[in-house]
Amino acid sequence: MAETAARRETLVEPGDRLASGSAIAVIVNRTAGRSRDATWERDVFRGFRPTFVHPANGEDTARLALAHARAGAAAIVVAGGDGTVNRVVNAVADSGVPIALLPCGTANDLARQLDIPTALEAAADRIAHGRVRTLDLVDVNGRAFATVGGLGLPASCALSVVGLKHGVGRAVLASLGTAVYPLVAAGTVLLRPRDVQRVRVTIRRPGGRTVVVQRVSHGLLLANQGRFGGRLTLPTRSRNDDGIFEIAVLSADRRPRLLATLAALRLGLPISRRALGVWRAVEARIECERPLAFFGDGEAIACARRFRVRIRPGALRVVC
Repeated sequence: MAETAARRETLVEPGDRLASGSAIAVIVNRTAGRSRDATWERDVFRGFRPTFVHPANGEDTARLALAHARAGAAAIVVAGGDGTVNRVVNAVADSGVPIALLPCGTANDLARQLDIPTALEAAADRIAHGRVRTLDLVDVNGRAFATVGGLGLPASCALSVVGLKHGVGRAVLASLGTAVYPLVAAGTVLLRPRDVQRVRVTIRRPGGRTVVVQRVSHGLLLANQGRFGGRLTLPTRSRNDDGIFEIAVLSADRRPRLLATLAALRLGLPISRRALGVWRAVEARIECERPLAFFGDGEAIACARRFRVRIRPGALRVVC
């Protein structure tokens, strides 16, 4: 009990800055982009007492992040991409310890939404001078994500990009950057068999009203923010601090219409509600005809026929 009380006294509250000289844990994903070069670790965190941690895999990332949060770190800094952020978020969100971001991945969706610079020195400066704020999380079958998730065609595209992070695919990611997402999506639409199924989505909207949506669909997206895949923009009013998420259901269109919808997402152009229906929600139940992979923050987070989704308002603390 005394240890818990002492830990509570060290927590940085929303609106505050990290104190100069604070102990911070820096979780480094050495497979993510620029973080493979360790020379920046020597001097990027002047003014703090950093401990650099190099996990062996995703499970190790979560375990070490939680261990350092419990041991008294003022913040857990994530030097990696959105997948690494997802692991850390699920480990420490309930601890009250804030995370901070050094964007080293391909899309860096959460960092872009928070206007965190991609240059490491500038991102570190933001950690030193930024303040703690709270963000919502979206929970799917017990696992949370912070940015955008979904199933069906969007999941196939996102997980195909994940597959490129290994072996020779790394060179492709390095050369294409965020352009890899629309290119992979276009390739998935053109080269894979047309794959649609009926989905039933029971939505509890803000205010308590329930709506049931049944559609033959290529898939759907759940948005806690308006941008994903680096530069794809959803036609929603999504914010990560309003206690609401958006469900966007992709209609079962032919390839030309799907490609037109993809181009509109890439260019930020209007999309008809017939092509992409959008509903605001605080909870949802999604039922599919067969088991599907669900992605969140660009990573596979579940595989099932039924998904229970809920918003977790203010569940995450972030230094930005």
